[in-house]
Amino acid sequence: MTESWRNALAERGARIADDRVVDFGDHDREARAAEAGTTLTPLLDEGLLLVSGEDAQTFLQGQLSNDVTQISPWRSQLAAYCTPKGRVLATVLLWVADAAYALQLPRELAERTAKRLQMYVLRSRVRLAVASDQMVIMGATGANAFDLVRAELGISLSSAYEVGAGGGITAIALPGERVQVVVQAERGIEIWDRLARHCIPAGQDAWDRRSVAGGIPTVTAATQDQFVPQMLNFELLGGVSFRKGCYPGQEIVARSQHLGQVKRRLARFSVPEEVTPGAALFAGGQPVGTVVNATRSADGGWELLAVVQLEAIQADYAGAPLRLGAEGAPLRPLPLPYPLPGASAQRAGDGG
Repeated sequence: MTESWRNALAERGARIADDRVVDFGDHDREARAAEAGTTLTPLLDEGLLLVSGEDAQTFLQGQLSNDVTQISPWRSQLAAYCTPKGRVLATVLLWVADAAYALQLPRELAERTAKRLQMYVLRSRVRLAVASDQMVIMGATGANAFDLVRAELGISLSSAYEVGAGGGITAIALPGERVQVVVQAERGIEIWDRLARHCIPAGQDAWDRRSVAGGIPTVTAATQDQFVPQMLNFELLGGVSFRKGCYPGQEIVARSQHLGQVKRRLARFSVPEEVTPGAALFAGGQPVGTVVNATRSADGGWELLAVVQLEAIQADYAGAPLRLGAEGAPLRPLPLPYPLPGASAQRAGDGG
């Protein structure tokens, strides 16, 4: 990311640690605004790959879990990039960006993913470029996020994963009353100031809480190569096509789906102490799950998404709590906006 973008945010009160904005000086106020108002967050930890060339669509169709032919200038999609064994290396938001396809994934994975994809280009007429420092991404959340983007940027959106563009700006509607805005780095602070005057600038937690509440996982360096897409509920989120052709891991992903062999699933929890991706969850002294994503909750605790054995999820709802670590704090189940196949003990309203 460009230093000028970071410096401009810092001048506007952002406290930045690594590639995350912690807050803009008042975390509690930002948390309240995220619950009841509209917030704007710099998404510094997001990276971008651009895939262009005459064979770009065919190339990506043979690499990603979703049907790339279904993308249009007005519709984005989720997809997974897997190993030949079906394990997810990256979760991707994919859309059309001018004459290229844009693949959004964690910044820490962008370079290594580009290098791995490059190995499979061979004679295809495809160009790969890491554009993480050329573009900036920010996210508006809240009931008025769509109205804000329409009023200030002239882009109208109405449903999740819809894409709108104009004046060199791309906006993407995401689940949980969120709109992501992507713009060239040199225009980042201009667009930020136009939007921020109508809402409250907030740290990354304000954005991440909506992803966690929506059950939308992001694979990071801590959790690469551990899960097939169904363990991440990716087919429930529309991130897997079972009708397209081959891609790395396709046979294993399809077999897991059709034979019902998915014994672990992504679930949502809260816990009173800090938790990080990759941390182990235990039940009865045995490891039964792995934290995928975590964020501070509005009440000062933490919320998380974790891939957990279905039996452990069912036992947890029956009163045998999962724990963070072998002897750590117990986790409280929280609902997801979709049912988990095989987790009959989960009820839509459990967890409050």
